Amino acid sequence: MAIIPMSQLALMRLRRELQQRLDNEDWSSIAALERDLNEHIRIATNDPARAPKALLGELRKVMGLYRQLTHLCYFHGREHYHPQG
Repeated sequence: MAIIPMSQLALMRLRRELQQRLDNEDWSSIAALERDLNEHIRIATNDPARAPKALLGELRKVMGLYRQLTHLCYFHGREHYHPQG
């Protein structure tokens, strides 16, 4: 069992918080949290004590959130798009 460094634990916490905000559709706070998430990804991937297998698993989960966010934004935008014609 690998020891997970603090940089990865912080990334995990932030990813869970983003998931919660997505679930609640808290759009106003998602953008700010996303900037923090990107910084934590940079820190975790550059951490010399990183646990590569666990980090890849966490990054996979983060990518899933981005996929979910893209999907929600696409369909949310389509609901409000009314072409004139």
